[in-house]
Amino acid sequence: MALRKLSFKTAPEDARKRLDQFLTEKLPEALGQPVSKGKARKLVVAGAVYLNGRRVRIASKELIPGARVELFVDSEKLASDGRSRDRAFEMTPARVLYEDEWLIVVDKPAGLPTQPTLDEARENLFAAVKKFLARRDGQADPYVGLHHRLDRDTSGVVLFTKAREANAGVAALFAEHGARKVYRALTRLPGSGSASGFASGHGAPVEGQFANEWTVKNYLGKASGPGKKARISSVRSGGDFAHTDFKVLERLSGGLHIEARPLTGRTHQIRVHLAEGGLPILGDDFYGAPRDSASRVMLHAVSLTFTHPVNKTELSIQSPLPEDFLQCLNQLRRREDPDSCQRS
Repeated sequence: MALRKLSFKTAPEDARKRLDQFLTEKLPEALGQPVSKGKARKLVVAGAVYLNGRRVRIASKELIPGARVELFVDSEKLASDGRSRDRAFEMTPARVLYEDEWLIVVDKPAGLPTQPTLDEARENLFAAVKKFLARRDGQADPYVGLHHRLDRDTSGVVLFTKAREANAGVAALFAEHGARKVYRALTRLPGSGSASGFASGHGAPVEGQFANEWTVKNYLGKASGPGKKARISSVRSGGDFAHTDFKVLERLSGGLHIEARPLTGRTHQIRVHLAEGGLPILGDDFYGAPRDSASRVMLHAVSLTFTHPVNKTELSIQSPLPEDFLQCLNQLRRREDPDSCQRS
């Protein structure tokens, strides 16, 4: 894959122009090939576009004159993926990890929101599961209940209810920490990349003091930014208690392969706990990883273990590591440069 870096500067006539519109106008000439607005939007959502040095994923972001717009594009992939990538995400039977009359557990891909967003046209896993059940079972409006979420760029196990009778039991599982979650993450080594502003030593190992296992317990709250764009950090007062157990699975050249077991379910909990200990997750430039260290946040929900809320059987649902995660892991095993994951 040959990535090209493109850079543009907005002019006075671009004032209040949408970012995806601006890219639709600029990219065809820069790349020498047609680029639809849909493809431009997907580049933004995928995290390939930066505005004044900061990654932006909002295609409708309004521009101001004098802004610097940078992006990384594989022109061959952009030219060849029109039919597949411009098509809406479609839930398939292969993504069903477990199902019975009360529950359905699915394998969420990275880059897809779990729930509906303010952008009604944006694909999301909740809507995809409803469409899948409606199409498969011939129901006009099947019931689907949402009880937990993964960040857009996090992949792996997500549990939905299919019957209202299961809602109370599943809600209690998550509220009372009866659902045991295991994640895998690929991180930078301390000192191998910038985690500026986050390496505050809240329990994670530091250079020369690696532990195979460690625990982080603190309180997390909003540090800056509005709504869902808020950055989370540890706080001395007013936050929510957060507890994560970590274990190093592999020590790699320039990075670590880590298992994370969150015992609470706070927003960005694993990402913050690792970043504040100097171990930002590859691809997570929101929390200090270098720009383009990976194609997305390398965090995967690998398993969910719980007692069935209705029939009381013990279930452990597994999600295999996705291809992009495995590619990044294998590149870390072969190379010293952790930024190579962006070039997989």
